[in-house]
Order: sequence, then C-alpha cells, then structure tokens
Amino acid sequence: MGIAHKLRKRPVEGVKVLCVAAFALAYAWFARPSGLSLALGAPLVLAGLCLRAWAAGHLQRHLRLTTSGPYAYLRDPLYLGRLLLICGFAVIGNAPVTWAMFAAAMAVFFFDYMPRKLRKETTRLEKLYGEVYRRYRAQVPSLIPRLTPYPERAPDRWRFQVFWSENREQWLLLAVLALAAAVASKLWLL
Repeated sequence: MGIAHKLRKRPVEGVKVLCVAAFALAYAWFARPSGLSLALGAPLVLAGLCLRAWAAGHLQRHLRLTTSGPYAYLRDPLYLGRLLLICGFAVIGNAPVTWAMFAAAMAVFFFDYMPRKLRKETTRLEKLYGEVYRRYRAQVPSLIPRLTPYPERAPDRWRFQVFWSENREQWLLLAVLALAAAVASKLWLL
C-alpha cells in the first residue's frame, strides 16, 4: 500500500503529516544554530535515530510480542528515540522560538501522544499476549532502560527487511536527515 493510498484511506493521517511538515519548516526557518548548539544537539539526534533504527529492525507488531534488541531493555524504544530527536533539535535550534516549539512538542508528547499510544498499545498487547505481556510490562520500564536485558527476551536479530518494509522507518530517517542538513547549512549561510 503506497503512501498516497494510505493518506486517502485515512485523511486524518494526512492532516497529521502536513502539520508535522509545517512544524518542521517553521523550526528550520526560526532555528539559529551555532557550532556549540550543533555539537551538543547532534549526538542526541543521532542517538534518537540509531535507537529508532535498532527498534524498527526488531519490531514485528503482528507476529509476536517483541522482546529482542532494545525491547529487552525498555518497552518503548521508538518513543524514547522520538524524545531524543525532539531534545536534540531543541538544542540545535538555539533560538527562543525553537525553544517554545520544543516546549509545545514536549507537551504534546507527554500529555497527548504517550498517554494515548500507551493506552491503546497496552490494551492491544494484553488482549493478544495476556500474562506474557503483563510479566514483560512488570519487568521492563517504558522509557528509562533497565541495566540488564529482560530474562525472557527473544533471541531474534535485527533485520533490514523488518526495518525497511514492515516499519518503514527510512522515511523518518530521511526527513530527520533533511531537516538536520537544512538547519546545519544555516551555520554557513548566516
């Protein structure tokens, strides 16, 4: 199913994509990166991208409960990756407007996105996996990784096919790299 077909089938998703794109363009316009802000924020962005890529290569939503890779340390590595991206871009932005945008993004993340997603996912996973999920949930934190892997973790390895075709994380990767390049180029253009 192509992106255009998916957006026609679910127009609310199309509106969300347009809002995120408008937010990113506004951020790029108002950002005033410095060498220091780039040096401090880029590692957070890179960590967020790497964590999301690692998680997306393990997550098989409709096959089984994913407990391998980063899921052996935290339940929601994709969300932590997104949080790291938000924080990294806030540091890179280095301007009052981008800090206000960061505050808005954090409010949406913690007061709308996370609670809504966690309610939906918890209900779905408990329905699908019952006690297995409840045990996992009791032992593996949501956003702060445990120090040792979950004892009942699956032995699955990271798979490019899962990353690329099933979770389609390459689109976020490309969007983040494009935004980072646009903002970083302001160092040389301003």
